[in-house]
Amino acid sequence: MEEGKILDIAHISFLDMIKVMISSSGAANAKGTLIRNALTTAGKMQEVDYGSFDEFVASIDNASNPITQIEGKATHNGDFVFGLAKCPFGPSIKNYTQIFEKLPEGYADFTTEFNKTSMITDKYRIGEGAGVSPFCAVHQPMRSAVAEKIKIGGKKIQIFQLGCKSGAGKKGFADKWLEASGITKEVVDKVLDNNMCCYYIQIM
Repeated sequence: MEEGKILDIAHISFLDMIKVMISSSGAANAKGTLIRNALTTAGKMQEVDYGSFDEFVASIDNASNPITQIEGKATHNGDFVFGLAKCPFGPSIKNYTQIFEKLPEGYADFTTEFNKTSMITDKYRIGEGAGVSPFCAVHQPMRSAVAEKIKIGGKKIQIFQLGCKSGAGKKGFADKWLEASGITKEVVDKVLDNNMCCYYIQIM
């Protein structure tokens, strides 16, 4: 651990809480708990209607966009494909690994469980290979649920999670959502070269 570095105990406690949930109730139950908590948080966001897609993108730049408020600033890569450079859970992972060197046992099983097809993954168009850590089970459904609070030109939008990159650099792709969105794996792969997360916004 870096000398003089002050750790954020909240980050460490959060990761340990996930570890305890996995060991006490299993990966499936832990996944359900995290997703329900994420959806509850998303449900508290205010609805907003942007006049145009350009206005929506501008709201990301000035950080007034509800999605930006929960994950940080994403970048539009064209054709409604967005890349998020920094994982919002990056600081949590860094704090934890500074002490314990690696993430807790059971995280791999949790990630596998999250990527399985389910009513939730289908409803929010998440997982299916795009999950690279348990934190995706919080971040991805929360983002998709927040998107349900947003309209562009009076029309609802929905998000498709296309891919993610782990802190170790391993890329995960959601073939199911790539096909549904019409975005190629090559496009997502390129976005993930410089980003941790890639998703597609569809205007209904």
